Amino acid sequence: MDLYKVDKEYCNYLHYYEPKIPYIEKEKKNRPFIGVVLNVNGKSFFAPLTSPKRKHLYMKDMQDFLKIDGGKWGGINLNNMLPIPKSYIERIDLANLKNTKYQDILEKQMRWISQNELRIHNRARNLYYLILHGHTTPALLSRCCNFLLLEKQCETFMKEHEVREEEILYCYFSA
Repeated sequence: MDLYKVDKEYCNYLHYYEPKIPYIEKEKKNRPFIGVVLNVNGKSFFAPLTSPKRKHLYMKDMQDFLKIDGGKWGGINLNNMLPIPKSYIERIDLANLKNTKYQDILEKQMRWISQNELRIHNRARNLYYLILHGHTTPALLSRCCNFLLLEKQCETFMKEHEVREEEILYCYFSA
């Protein structure tokens, strides 16, 4: 599993419909929106990473948030997953990063993610199912993006930008 950054234009488009998605223009210039791509419901979803914060060490793993190495290296915000066409993501080449401290954090995150790939995929698929079918608490529902709305907006975006259906990154994960 690789790390990716999302196209700023695409993210900002989805932010208009789902405010839980960060508006990239306001974010730190040198910090792209980085995450992993997961197969959820037969489509590719981008799940953003969060950098390490002290609070992650004390938080519990939750249905929508997966701590990386017990929170030591941040987490994966499954609640903010968004569907992604492959032409709107770019694979991160860790070897070419200039900030060695940031590179070190990403390498540690990547190592843990690679070792826990099945767990991450299963958690993402389960969360998607719970949200779509309303089998969840109001608190969890309020923290999660509207996945169905985002899928519809992804399709609209693709039509408006003439992105062909085959350009959607369908990733098939076999356990």
